[in-house]
Amino acid sequence: MGLPKDLDEIDKSILNLLQDDARISFAEIAELMGVAESTVRYRLKRLSDEKVITRMTALLDPRRIGMNVTAVVLVKTDPMLLSDAVGELASFEESHHVFQTTGEYDAIAVVHAKDMKHLNELKRRIKMISGVEDATVWAATGLVKIETRFKL
Repeated sequence: MGLPKDLDEIDKSILNLLQDDARISFAEIAELMGVAESTVRYRLKRLSDEKVITRMTALLDPRRIGMNVTAVVLVKTDPMLLSDAVGELASFEESHHVFQTTGEYDAIAVVHAKDMKHLNELKRRIKMISGVEDATVWAATGLVKIETRFKL
């Protein structure tokens, strides 16, 4: 799926600037792009209204806030309870990315935990979700890349 037809070069430039620094001011964006500040304000409102921009946020290093263990959880569910089970998994504060998938596993989650004890408790809680038939946990041994920026 490509970019929406109504996402022009001005929109893409604004989005690229925001992806680099979400704190950049409307005035700075306008100056860098050579457009009126009102144009930037209008475009950002439209991009937010259309849910192209879903949220402005700060990216945190999980290790710097005490979440020292990152893991991938692969979940098999009862097909009749898939939606509810995945929804409950997504509701856990430790779940940061949850994907419903095709193939051997029905869902994959990226989770963060304080330590291995916390991760083991989380695995127990996941296995207790109604509809979860199995959960395999792979602890990450290193953080290679987290990319939140999309090239436009």
